[in-house]
Amino acid sequence: MPDTDRSAAFAKTLRAIFLGIALLALSVACVGYLLLIEIRRPAGNDASPVEFIVEPGDSASVIATRLGAAGLIRQPLLFTILVRFQGLDSKLQAGRYLLRADMTMSEIIAALQNSRVEEVQVTIIEGSRLEEIAEQLAAAGLVNVTEQAFLRAARNGAAFQAQHFYLNSLPPGASLEGYLFPDTYRFAVTATVTEVIEIMLDRFDEQYATLERDVTVPRVTVHDIVTMASIVQREAAREDEMPKIAAVFWNRLKPENLAATGGKLGADPTVQYILGQRGNWWPRLDSLSVDEINGIASPYNTRVNPGLPPGPIASPGLAALRAAARPDDSAPYLYFVASCTNPGAHNFAVTFEEFQRFEQEYLTCPSR
Repeated sequence: MPDTDRSAAFAKTLRAIFLGIALLALSVACVGYLLLIEIRRPAGNDASPVEFIVEPGDSASVIATRLGAAGLIRQPLLFTILVRFQGLDSKLQAGRYLLRADMTMSEIIAALQNSRVEEVQVTIIEGSRLEEIAEQLAAAGLVNVTEQAFLRAARNGAAFQAQHFYLNSLPPGASLEGYLFPDTYRFAVTATVTEVIEIMLDRFDEQYATLERDVTVPRVTVHDIVTMASIVQREAAREDEMPKIAAVFWNRLKPENLAATGGKLGADPTVQYILGQRGNWWPRLDSLSVDEINGIASPYNTRVNPGLPPGPIASPGLAALRAAARPDDSAPYLYFVASCTNPGAHNFAVTFEEFQRFEQEYLTCPSR
């Protein structure tokens, strides 16, 4: 082949190579540009804060998947690649964050490194009444929650009914007593009273949903179950006795037992609920005579008023709710008395005479 032909072929090949390189560079540039646009493009225009939790041990891909599911990013795979390309996989910190759909991927990555919401942990114990919960939350360091504001909101149960199905049987004018589920919570330090209450009601909804199919007591509402559960919670010292104690109270309301019980629960915690004051929300009744207790005029006094009280007296836990919903059907008892020999336990009686014998044993107990 003549040299001129070889030179022409080489030049042609060289031009083809340069053209290929140029096209490749252009393609890379285009892809890079598109990726840059996507990285800078928010998932949406909504500026509303969205709570997002990164659990300890979550990888970038797990976080990306959940961000995508929450509508906070458009391309989870691109998010994962971006995090790993920048060597930030191990720097995304576990915690609770408030993110927005109008944030870019880069802004979200930056937020997940150092913008955790400051939180406070609060444990509400089973059997707490509204005032005790209010005191505890006010002392927890929640900057927007005061005792008075919490009680004012929690005493207006109707304001929360539309968002919570299990509040449908709440009587007019009723508070949320009994419905603020006792548990350990982590609240944003800036949480409002409404946000705190909504979180606690959501937890109640979750827990009650696990037992609503187990209700064996006929013709009762959710409010009836929660009311009974709150009494069981305050009466029982042991979870294993809760179904039996619930059975006693439901038995006392049955028509066939009215001659013996008058349809009255006779539950001391309901009287304590009436008399409770700051510093002593559950006072002992030992210093009061029977006449004094019976003379307390309140619809919550189950010593004198038949049937359930108007509403719960405290926040029951799941075990008490289950017991109230599904009492021990094999228990024919109408009475129980604290045991002298077995702390925390009770002796159960069918007849009033048997009850009196157990009561005398307790009253003369050396260790009492």
